[in-house]
Amino acid sequence: MKLWTWFQQGGVVMYPILLCSVIALAIFLERLFALRRSRIIPEGFVVELETFKERGSEREALLRLCERYDSALARVIKAGVERISYGLAEVTHAVEGMGQHEAALLGTNLRMMGVIANLAPMLGLLGTVLGMIHAFSVIAKAGTGHPELIATGISEALLTTAAGLIVAIPTLAGYHYLRGKIDRYVVEMEEVALSFLEGLAEEEE
Repeated sequence: MKLWTWFQQGGVVMYPILLCSVIALAIFLERLFALRRSRIIPEGFVVELETFKERGSEREALLRLCERYDSALARVIKAGVERISYGLAEVTHAVEGMGQHEAALLGTNLRMMGVIANLAPMLGLLGTVLGMIHAFSVIAKAGTGHPELIATGISEALLTTAAGLIVAIPTLAGYHYLRGKIDRYVVEMEEVALSFLEGLAEEEE
């Protein structure tokens, strides 16, 4: 009940701040689910890649394997396999290009989290400014002989700033956590892909 009272005291700006918090939480949970390791770098796929190292180059079978797993790592490997006949330099270029493409896909909606992390404090500041304007208008009417009115008006005005920061801080932390997770996945995918494809490129030569 006290939280609801504070929410009401914060004024109309509290509603967009609340909306920002809901959107940020939804994006964080969705990306957290989407960025599971089993979906990005499936252990079964990595194990099957090892069997290809032992059997030698079987390009068509390898492409079918990539299509069957249809994961970020599989798409990176597939891009490299399709350029294998052009040499190691082309393979490296293809792997890095697809890695960046997959990074962009994995980062879907993260830009919105970054926007919310910057927008929420600004909304809180706007609410504070509006609240201070209201508080000084009360002072102008009632005079300075009622300090309780001044204190109440200022405390209510600062509620929106606090609310904006409460939303922005965890949103920013969540954004950087997910961004770091994506970067680590991309580096690992490129390392696995290049380590595997270098051997195939040497066989082609």
